[in-house]
Amino acid sequence: MSKHTTPDGDSTVGPSGETTDGDEEPPGIEASDLSLAYEPGEPVVELDRLTVPAGEVTALVGPNGSGKSTLLKSMNAELSPENGMVYFDGRDVEQYETTELARKLGLLSQQNEAPASTTVRELAAHGRYPHRGFFESLSEEDHEAIDRALERVGVSHLADRPVVGLSGGQQQRVAIAMTFAQETDALLLDEPTTFLDLHHQLRVLRAARELNEERGVTVCVVLHDIGQAARFADNLIALRDGQPYEWGPPDEVVTPDLLEDVFGVEAEVGFGPEGPTIVPRKPVDEE
Repeated sequence: MSKHTTPDGDSTVGPSGETTDGDEEPPGIEASDLSLAYEPGEPVVELDRLTVPAGEVTALVGPNGSGKSTLLKSMNAELSPENGMVYFDGRDVEQYETTELARKLGLLSQQNEAPASTTVRELAAHGRYPHRGFFESLSEEDHEAIDRALERVGVSHLADRPVVGLSGGQQQRVAIAMTFAQETDALLLDEPTTFLDLHHQLRVLRAARELNEERGVTVCVVLHDIGQAARFADNLIALRDGQPYEWGPPDEVVTPDLLEDVFGVEAEVGFGPEGPTIVPRKPVDEE
């Protein structure tokens, strides 16, 4: 695991036990003394400290209702904390202007709707709005970014089709293309593989990994399939009842105890060159 620096510049210790110096780059995204709630006094997520390392791929995993999407919303300043702060690049996300943050941090949410007449290319073009003035037309650079995004997720051939006529999986890939077209320093992806068949799940995850490897993009992604997350990500953050249960490299995080305590299943865990392999046996409440 990599080493991390706190927002105030002090050294901190990563999961590997390594320490850092205060003059190194700040972590990609860090939450401190965080409490998130939709109703006052009813926290959905509570944690002391959590780090999404810069330039790495981190997957948020956990059962439904564990707080994964809520935590992701706070990272993009869509949900203001009741207590604590979320930092991006060493700065409180609440201090960024909306457009400034959108130039640096891209979010794929679970709710993506487009007007009936919008074409695939037009929707992907919305990802370029942070990079141009309100009345400015798309530049050559914008068009190139849109082309790259459509190609990465395999929807270039649908560019002139209305989004409303596409399948759920195709619409999901177009939404991902719009997020990729922002060409940000970090990406927050909330269940990007929803509605996708296995082929396109792998294509989308591979595209996100390529952005990480080619441009050093920090990626934080919510995934339901912990086996897939373990193969794809550098780090896993496992949430249970709104709190981090464990975090670190997949080989260290994925254990039979975690699968039982967090996911409620008995499973065998093996290890290979591509990460942990999981063989579920039965739910823990089964006699």
